[in-house]
Amino acid sequence: MDPLALTPFAIAAGGGRIGPLAASQLVSAGTTLLQRSAPLVRALAGRSSGILLPNGPAWLLALAASDGREAVVLDPVSSGEELAAHCQTLGIGAVFTTKALSSRLPATVTRVLLDDAPATAYVILADREQTVDLGSHYGLDLVGDTGVEGTNEPCLRFTLSSTSLSHREVLAAARTAMATFAYTPVDRTLTMSPLVTPSAVIHGLVSPLLAGGLLHLREQLTTHQCRTLIEQDDVTMLVGTASTLGDLAVGIRGAPLAHSALKRVVCVSGDTTTMLATEYDLPR
Repeated sequence: MDPLALTPFAIAAGGGRIGPLAASQLVSAGTTLLQRSAPLVRALAGRSSGILLPNGPAWLLALAASDGREAVVLDPVSSGEELAAHCQTLGIGAVFTTKALSSRLPATVTRVLLDDAPATAYVILADREQTVDLGSHYGLDLVGDTGVEGTNEPCLRFTLSSTSLSHREVLAAARTAMATFAYTPVDRTLTMSPLVTPSAVIHGLVSPLLAGGLLHLREQLTTHQCRTLIEQDDVTMLVGTASTLGDLAVGIRGAPLAHSALKRVVCVSGDTTTMLATEYDLPR
């Protein structure tokens, strides 16, 4: 199979970055995790993976470590009962998560803690824990057509919307978004929306990286932190829900941005006519 048919490899070939980390480095760390953890490979055999993560670089690593199989996107605000039901009904063999969130998972499910990724991962089974060194992996050297269509094999399933997308559908939607919203290699995108819906993942992760740009992907940024990034790091694209973008607009209304390179606001849910886009006369 052409490795670029798998979404994370196509993303790596795009040359983008999540903060200081190259997308190719994160994808390489994900494949290294599989190579060095036989218990994880056994847990995933014939089953889906689960992604229970806040926004951050580890999200892409988890997608790569899913090894082309369907990755079930679990909402971090779900209850333990909901997560247990998803793990059982959707055939999840192992969940990529953090120490803080792992306590909500059933003890019978293999957990992969990515708090220290991309340096180290911890694979926790019912009876033992394996520490996996990811820091000595080699970066991927991908040469090929980043415009490959991708396969029709399942890629992502979203529990919030009961939606399933193939690798082909994810890549096609991302390329459509790249054309519609004009993502480019020089863009610096700030994603404020949690990666729990198809639109958030397409617009807030895949499209910016496939275009080769820089992505800020962080958990629960305050209005002040958003302002600092926008002003100091020349953020050009904002991706969020109507609620998060509206809250940011209210937060900065009384004190306009001193400097802004913003060129577009992308709303992934709710009313696309956000106050922020209106106030700064930005396309959306």
